[in-house]
Amino acid sequence: MATDAILDLGGSFSQIASIVNGKYTSEGGGSIDTSYLNGTKLDYLYCVDLFTNVYVPANYPNTTVNTLGNIYGNQVYHADRVAYLLTTYGTGGQGDQAIALQAAIWHESNAAGVYNLDMNYYNAHNANIANLYTTYVNAADTHSGDISQFFWITPGKDVNGNLTTYQGLVASAHNPEPSTIILLGTGMLFMAIYGKRRMNKEAL
Repeated sequence: MATDAILDLGGSFSQIASIVNGKYTSEGGGSIDTSYLNGTKLDYLYCVDLFTNVYVPANYPNTTVNTLGNIYGNQVYHADRVAYLLTTYGTGGQGDQAIALQAAIWHESNAAGVYNLDMNYYNAHNANIANLYTTYVNAADTHSGDISQFFWITPGKDVNGNLTTYQGLVASAHNPEPSTIILLGTGMLFMAIYGKRRMNKEAL
């Protein structure tokens, strides 16, 4: 486990039409590109904590990284299913596959009924995303993956030195182990809010 990693979050992400606890909303999600951990580019980066914000682009020193499936010291709900989804469908970018994957990760990492993709919206506007999401969720419900193949990331202080609770993240561990990489930071100065944004269904 590395407790002094430096996480640099890129500024590209997707807004995903969602239903959270029965309410229509728009959620900011992965893949968050282009992002770096200790100066090494991550293949992709997804959110696992639906109810906490993180800011992008931004630099987060004192970030904690492990391969145990833990965020803020707690086991991610159905972390093994999240690992399966990333092993099977992991991709960078903000295309259909990434949007469906992020939605499926939120579905699996929360208790039943908490998160669902807004299927009515996507069936009307992009049926491919709806179909991919259904495929991913159905597959994850009956499979598990190797948690240790992924970095489970708890962002630390931001560039202004603020230490608060930011959204937990997960990335491929095919990159070098954080503790063995020379620590680098970009010191980004500007941040745009990223995370939970409510959106009227009719405006989608």
